[in-house]
Amino acid sequence: MELNVKAVFALSTFIRILLIIYGEVHDKTSLLKYTDVDYKVFSDAARHISNNASPYERHTYRYTPLIAILLQPNVSLPWFGKMLFAMGDLIIGYLIYFISSRKYSSQTSIKCAVLWLLNPLSAGISTRGNAEPLLGAVILLAVLSVKSAKPILGGIFLSLSVHLKLYPIIYSLPMYLHLAYSTKQGQSKFISRVTFLFVASFGVVQLLLLFIFYRLYGYDFVYESYLYHFVRSDTRHNFSPYFYVLYLQNYLVTPSVFGGITKFLTFTPQAVLSFLFSVKYFHKLELCLFLQTICFVMFNKVSTSQYFLWYIWLLPLIYPSLKVSWRYGAVLFVLWLAGQGLWLSTGYFVEFESQNYFIAMHFCSLTFLLINTFIVKEVINCR
Repeated sequence: MELNVKAVFALSTFIRILLIIYGEVHDKTSLLKYTDVDYKVFSDAARHISNNASPYERHTYRYTPLIAILLQPNVSLPWFGKMLFAMGDLIIGYLIYFISSRKYSSQTSIKCAVLWLLNPLSAGISTRGNAEPLLGAVILLAVLSVKSAKPILGGIFLSLSVHLKLYPIIYSLPMYLHLAYSTKQGQSKFISRVTFLFVASFGVVQLLLLFIFYRLYGYDFVYESYLYHFVRSDTRHNFSPYFYVLYLQNYLVTPSVFGGITKFLTFTPQAVLSFLFSVKYFHKLELCLFLQTICFVMFNKVSTSQYFLWYIWLLPLIYPSLKVSWRYGAVLFVLWLAGQGLWLSTGYFVEFESQNYFIAMHFCSLTFLLINTFIVKEVINCR
């Protein structure tokens, strides 16, 4: 059966509008809210800005001021932010379709977009009021720009994505190498006009945003948007294989001694794998970014469901090139879901019943790590 791109996007839009309406109704009738707790944080920060105050006066607002600025209409239209995030969700789907269409047939490209647009996880997270789709749209714009040999736009969009979240900085090396050595003219150089423009545009945007928001909000902006994420630890509701170590560390007599060692050990596999994938697969940019991201999330000291989106919006770009059947792909997907379900089964008792299931939860985290490692191996073997 042939898919129609307009019909797919119309259905995707309808689903998201329906979920937003459902969320508004559900929140008024249930104690367990549909809306993400961070959405209220965004809205409160937006209200502070509308009152000529700092968004960081809202406790736990640890994001760029850009999000609070974009959500100014939330002060009078509480659902506006969800619509904005859902629009970002749809833009991701379009960018997946557009990037794929440069390499694959129209039908294959539509199927790639469907993997994102009709994915319950992506639709649910955006309509619950999570801002990740804005990040995904900017990252895919950076990918498209670099693949189109437009270094200035690539640098601008990558810099903006790093401003939104720090982790896309790992993409700078493979994008740089792709621009340097994947040109069609055969003028491949590590340092060239193209790479200079990429680095310069990245640096100018980064410094400009830093300068503007530091002038407006001072050190609070620097700490909450950047520095906090280097010291953050979440020892309960996350899938990280390090969560139990960090949990126990809080009860050590001299946690500061072990704190530095723990941070080094958690960062090392991320840095090593990111560098190795960059050097080996930069010519296959989408594959490289996917492998970097899934390993970054796997070995991060904080890992929640929304982080999975970081590699899920890259997956449709590489799936057609993988030598794997749809049936086997479905098996891997079910295995991935099973790993989450196993963790959530113990996480429920810890979070909602306050029972001591931490050791069981830790083994579930390690099991999920093994499942993800197996998936990474299969992706590499099937490329």
